[in-house]
Amino acid sequence: MTTLPLKSKKFVAYLIAELSWKMLIFYVIYKYQDKIEHYAFMVLVAMIITSGFIQIGYILGQAALDKYAYVAQAAIDKDSTAKEKEKKDETSS
Repeated sequence: MTTLPLKSKKFVAYLIAELSWKMLIFYVIYKYQDKIEHYAFMVLVAMIITSGFIQIGYILGQAALDKYAYVAQAAIDKDSTAKEKEKKDETSS
């Protein structure tokens, strides 16, 4: 069962946040396109680093969630298979 990414509230929130960071970075570059002074450069670097941390955090969080869901599903499948086997053994005895 696959769902579209845009149906996920977390993904939509991440997408909005990511687009906001990109627009803010673009604004700073556009505003100081002729001369980037020290303050503007440091703000720009801080925005880029923050955006990178947000991206990495989201991707790692989704990877951990996917792994957890896979392990949980495998445990449920294994448990149901074991119960079916026990029922077969009981009926055959």
